[in-house]
Amino acid sequence: MAQTFFTHQIANIAARINIEVPNERPFTGTGFFYLASLNDGTNRSITLLISNKHVFHNTKGRLMISLNRRKTDGTPEFGNIRTFDRIGFEGEYFPHPAPDVDLACVNVSYFTHTDAFIQVLDDKFLKPIDYEKVAPGSDIIFVGYPEGLYDPVNNLPLIRKGSIASMPNVDFNGKGQIIIDAQIFPGSSGSPVFVAWDNEYSLLGVVSDTMIRDSRLEILQANMPPVGVKQILGLGIVVKQRHVQELIDYTVKEFVQRTSQKV
Repeated sequence: MAQTFFTHQIANIAARINIEVPNERPFTGTGFFYLASLNDGTNRSITLLISNKHVFHNTKGRLMISLNRRKTDGTPEFGNIRTFDRIGFEGEYFPHPAPDVDLACVNVSYFTHTDAFIQVLDDKFLKPIDYEKVAPGSDIIFVGYPEGLYDPVNNLPLIRKGSIASMPNVDFNGKGQIIIDAQIFPGSSGSPVFVAWDNEYSLLGVVSDTMIRDSRLEILQANMPPVGVKQILGLGIVVKQRHVQELIDYTVKEFVQRTSQKV
């Protein structure tokens, strides 16, 4: 992906992830595509759809992903949708090995053998960030499906902006996280967040949660208890880039091991 045109192409790296589980409400989240080399002395690679563990919360459920089709000239045909629908995806699922890191991915390499249009990130976007050049207040850009909202006619996500709110060179709350100043809503989970430095974009991390404030709404009627109210603060929690790299490295190792066992 040419860095010069990245801001024009960012919408094409994202996918709306729908998970349906019997007797549960349907769940919508965001994922993004990454091309991971197998590093086995060949040119082989796999295409990963990266998101959060809590987005892929039940691997026995129904996974649905709708992408635009690819025209013969290699460009997307917006609104001409190809839907991938699979019940149970345990064999393609890879969670981050650390229980407290909310990242996971699914091997979707079979997408590349269809007429679906996808745009993948590669290792250029995981170049370690020089935090001497990225500071609190630095602009960030991210893409996703807040509250499940998107452009349904063209099947495109929403691209939004914000800024870094915590010290990026410090792990917020002692974890591999950064806080961003941006309105993060359900459906934004799994959104890739990018920051520009040295005239290029790097993946800052992946949206995991929104920060909320609990308050109490007092009811005036006699003998009625107060009602809890949750207010979104306009702050989001982002899992840092290094954990994304750990997930990719773990997935490649596990994939090679799984496939070698089948030979």
